[in-house]
Amino acid sequence: MDPTPCIRLHRVSKRFGGVAALDDVSVEIGRGEVHAVVGENGAGKSTLMKLLAGIHEPDEGEIQLDGETVRLENPREAQRRGISIVFQELNLFPHRTVTANIFANRELAGPWGFVRGQLMREATRRVLSNLDANLSPDAIVGSLAIGERQLVEIARALEQQPKILILDEPNSALNKTESVRLFEIIRRLRARGLTIVYVSHRLEEVFAIADRITVLRDGHYQGTWSTVETTIPKIIVAMIGRRLDESFPQRPAASAPGAVVLEVRALESFHIEPISFSARAGEIVGFAGLEGSGIDELFQALFRLNPLTGGQILVRGRLEKGTTPLAAIRHGWALVPKSRREQGLMMDWSIDRNATMLTLEKLLTRLRLIDKRAVRDATVRCIRRLGMSTDRFDEKATNLSGGNQQKVLLAKWLATEPSILILNDPTRGVDVAAKRDIYQLCRDLAAQGMTLLLTSSEAEEIVGLADRALVLCKGKLVCELHRDQMTKSRLMHAMSGAN
Repeated sequence: MDPTPCIRLHRVSKRFGGVAALDDVSVEIGRGEVHAVVGENGAGKSTLMKLLAGIHEPDEGEIQLDGETVRLENPREAQRRGISIVFQELNLFPHRTVTANIFANRELAGPWGFVRGQLMREATRRVLSNLDANLSPDAIVGSLAIGERQLVEIARALEQQPKILILDEPNSALNKTESVRLFEIIRRLRARGLTIVYVSHRLEEVFAIADRITVLRDGHYQGTWSTVETTIPKIIVAMIGRRLDESFPQRPAASAPGAVVLEVRALESFHIEPISFSARAGEIVGFAGLEGSGIDELFQALFRLNPLTGGQILVRGRLEKGTTPLAAIRHGWALVPKSRREQGLMMDWSIDRNATMLTLEKLLTRLRLIDKRAVRDATVRCIRRLGMSTDRFDEKATNLSGGNQQKVLLAKWLATEPSILILNDPTRGVDVAAKRDIYQLCRDLAAQGMTLLLTSSEAEEIVGLADRALVLCKGKLVCELHRDQMTKSRLMHAMSGAN
């Protein structure tokens, strides 16, 4: 690692309205290092990345690249100076091919202006090969899994041959195998002299891959530490200003199990072999499995997004005959999907519109007009329940931090007062404090008698939250672990398909 600063931000500030997203921040990033930037949601990480990517310009201060003061007034100027960024929320065209996405707005043309499709496909094949990504250049992006789409985003950035690569939560959608591959790629890129700015909420992976860590809190710079000279608890203290003594809320004292709420009998659907299980009132049932295990398909079938090809679903002893998500909602089901941006929220809608979209029928006047006061009151109740402190209910969802977006998504579904709540990776891309809020919410909902079906890309969350874990592998239910049997090692062993 060359200690000469590749990037130097000097006393940078950025305000939106009267709110300071960054306030007098100075950071130096060395050439050829992996430099992590961490902090809670709303700490200013995304704003800092957008300044480097040319999406915003600082109100005060300056940005230097290799000692030269530059003005990154738009993304094209940032790309011209060798900066590429991969955002956490995917920015792909789902109906176009992998090649078309990688060369979007940069198509290769011949002397007569014709697009050189074969040349672009060959270049796409090379960059995918460098990533060890087994994807066809002609595959339609919308048909790919989320982890595969993330690899397309990374490939698009690398094809531009940047000097500086910004990775914003690149690991949030990848499975364990893909994550290991990504880390190897990052190490190879660092060895070639590429400077990598790495934003992540997963501190374990930050310590595994980064050379140094910079912490932001409430838009202020807290410090930069070498990973070999600090620890995760010290970084957490710098991030939130206090100790986070316990990741998961304490389990309630053992009590008699509630009545059986859900019975699934020999359910079959796309990529799902006959699966049977039950769940009780007040129980958190975890579902564990690797990418492609069938958990996503199972959740979609339970919520009627996918048709059943066999089996039965009974709720409180009554056979569920509905075949649509609307029928599922009416019968007390709710589904918090894996991707809040693509499947959960209307990103250009305000907080209050998102939070009340499923219950608007209850918020009308006698003349069937929207009662704005009722909408506001309902939003306040939902948001306050999740510990989200804001009075800007007209703020668009796209302007919120990842943690606050997730809280709005949870509020939207909790407003329907479900009896069965499906949570598909509910803490993906949120910081440690927001995770703690979501963990506590799960405990509170279970204590109130709700049945929760939960999966997570982090095995620790299933071990820490679930009363039971059902392990799926290749569409089959292969193992059931009760609370006193669950350890991360045992769970990972079962997920791998080992006996």
